[in-house]
Amino acid sequence: MAKGPPSPVDAALDRVRAICTALPGGEEKLSHGAPSFHVRGKMFTIFVDDHHEDGRLAVWCKATHDEQRALVASDPAQYYVPPYVGVKGWVGVRLDLPTTDWIKLTMLVEQGWTDVAPKSIASGKRLPPPRKPAPPPVRKTTDPARARVALEKVTALALALPEATCERHARHATYRVRKKTFAYFLDNHHGDGFIGACVKTAPGQNDRLVRSEPKRFYRPQYIGARGWVGVRVDMARVDWKDVAERVAASYRAVAPKGLAALVRPAERR
Repeated sequence: MAKGPPSPVDAALDRVRAICTALPGGEEKLSHGAPSFHVRGKMFTIFVDDHHEDGRLAVWCKATHDEQRALVASDPAQYYVPPYVGVKGWVGVRLDLPTTDWIKLTMLVEQGWTDVAPKSIASGKRLPPPRKPAPPPVRKTTDPARARVALEKVTALALALPEATCERHARHATYRVRKKTFAYFLDNHHGDGFIGACVKTAPGQNDRLVRSEPKRFYRPQYIGARGWVGVRVDMARVDWKDVAERVAASYRAVAPKGLAALVRPAERR
């Protein structure tokens, strides 16, 4: 079967990859699921697609605070201050607008590379030996159709609980009761490749579950350290009754006593 044309995201990534890896010593790595480009271990460009549901296809480029301020002031629709690295002067450049200037972007990327590359490489006096480019790292993906079905089921289970609410964030969802979060639906969060329902557990139980059934449970980023566990709902066979029990148990753990009492624990298996 003939392979179709690349998606807009893949096409943009290919162009960014070509710019960054053409620079001496430019290498691609994955950082929290996002392609990032380095020279001798120092990062100068990050490719982002809908980072934390911000709706942008963009790159974050190493820059100075003066460059950042000037670019954002000149065209705030095209340029913005990115999270995390923005405080260091980095600037975000949108790639999903018809006004994207790829020549200007190339110059900005090259300036960022110059700022972090060792002087011997940046000056051209000691270039790294040519070598066969390494294949780009594989970005994990999930099945959109399976994710939609799983989201509908998890949402139905959560909203069946008293006074539960759902807040959608693009591919993800947060479930709360009286402003307290009791579950999340996460689809390929930070490129982990999982579709999961994340729930609270007793201290230490999440790690025990992951060790006992690593194909079914996983430790989600950030919240895993606080006792949460991810239950995979992207497998060929999902025990939805068990998922419902875990969502309900997580609800009881955070809900006010009066509401929690309305949700009776299921019989132990």
